Amino acid sequence: MPAPLSATCKSIARQHPRWASFLILIPSLLLSGCPDPTKKYTLDPRDLVSNGLGEQSARTAAPFGDDMVRYLMGQTREAGDTFVLDVDFEPGGFAPRMDTLGDVEALLVIMRDFPKLKIVVEGHTDNAGDPKKNRKLSQWRANWVRQFLLERGIDEERVEAAGLGDSDPVADNDTQRGREQNRRLVVRVIDFEGKPINVWMDGPKK
Repeated sequence: MPAPLSATCKSIARQHPRWASFLILIPSLLLSGCPDPTKKYTLDPRDLVSNGLGEQSARTAAPFGDDMVRYLMGQTREAGDTFVLDVDFEPGGFAPRMDTLGDVEALLVIMRDFPKLKIVVEGHTDNAGDPKKNRKLSQWRANWVRQFLLERGIDEERVEAAGLGDSDPVADNDTQRGREQNRRLVVRVIDFEGKPINVWMDGPKK
């Protein structure tokens, strides 16, 4: 028998009648709370208890999380199967600044909720400095993201890491803006089949 609706869910049901029938099912699926209808998508938050605020921030990461989920749900996009992680690094550093991990946390949530998804994390640099060092640095950065996912329960066979150095620029390395664009971490979908565990786009259909 489904658990009773929380006060918050009841309030949302009153304000958004089209959610009422959906909200009745929520308490039996989730440990606590209910979906926020203002979010573009809702991922099953059962891991909130064990992972704290990181999971919550992951669900609001944009546009990475929303863009990737929409692609996996069948929406075509110009950039195809590649998604840029918006993370910042100290110059020459291989670990992202901790206050810029929103996209990485969103990737973790997506990997959990799309259990058949396999990806490769690609590290890229600009062409400044020694090419061999650039390739090594890009590999370290890609490895960091992979390890972040593995330490949080993602199977190692689902995540690859590749350091490509300056071999695949997307902008002009002769300009500062171009170099900034070329220094990037990219998530590439390499295999995806099956349905997600529990994902709704723009709320449930009427």
